Amino acid sequence: MVLLASSASAGTLANPVVGGTMVPPGTWPDAVAILGPQGSCTGTLIAPDVVLTAGHCKGIQPTEVVANTTNYNGAGGQRVAIASFETYPEYQHTFDVAVIVLAAPIVGVAPRAVGTSCSYAAFADETMVHLVGFGLTQQDGGGANTSLREAMAPVLDAACTGGNGCRTGAFPAGEFVAGGGAGDSCFGDSGGPVYLDTPRGAVVIAAVSRGLDDSATPCGGGGIYVRTDKVIAWIEETTGRTIAKDSCEDALASEDTGDADSGGCSTSGGTGGALVILIVTIVGALRRRRVR
Repeated sequence: MVLLASSASAGTLANPVVGGTMVPPGTWPDAVAILGPQGSCTGTLIAPDVVLTAGHCKGIQPTEVVANTTNYNGAGGQRVAIASFETYPEYQHTFDVAVIVLAAPIVGVAPRAVGTSCSYAAFADETMVHLVGFGLTQQDGGGANTSLREAMAPVLDAACTGGNGCRTGAFPAGEFVAGGGAGDSCFGDSGGPVYLDTPRGAVVIAAVSRGLDDSATPCGGGGIYVRTDKVIAWIEETTGRTIAKDSCEDALASEDTGDADSGGCSTSGGTGGALVILIVTIVGALRRRRVR
């Protein structure tokens, strides 16, 4: 099912993001808020004028993004209009991703490198990843938040083979499960980045999609995330842009030739994001966009 949230005013929250904390300014400037008349989502800047987000964020009718901010209702940040929003083909059954082309490039923010197949070389259960977003902060999906938050969460099912909402249309290994009570995404985090720490810096390896089918609460029961390496070719073909990519292939090639100071892909990392909810049954999944 989809859990739709009505709007609520932002305020100080005693409970930060589900298991998470506020993001210090400048930590994840490429994590952008995506706003529309029907709600909000999160995304990642992967080229100066391209943002990766979730396909189901089409439902908020997105009109603009806000980059380089830790509070999209606060001062500062860059607001840029959306020129186009393209969903992955049959995203409801395959890869729940979309790409936004902006009306103008974001200035002064480096696009985040996107994970490729070799970024997942050591990816496995218990790998720690950063969940980052502008979403809500309570396990019941309530409250209000417009701040960027993060939580560190373990990977629970690295290939999404356990059912419980994993899609056959994304097999093999097009999604993974991560998070839970200690750190989880929530409404408003849809499409947001999952970062993996590597020797080359943090790379975005996935986008937030939905909660698990059997979760006892709307948020906090773990989430399903779409891998970037499966959709890179589609992103570049759809946008006509060359996106930033993890340089792990170069690093591995350097290792093969005996160069020092190179490395493979790391499995360390860490952190997550989170209004009154109306439950609507659709496709048996918990979406994580915030709807007004």
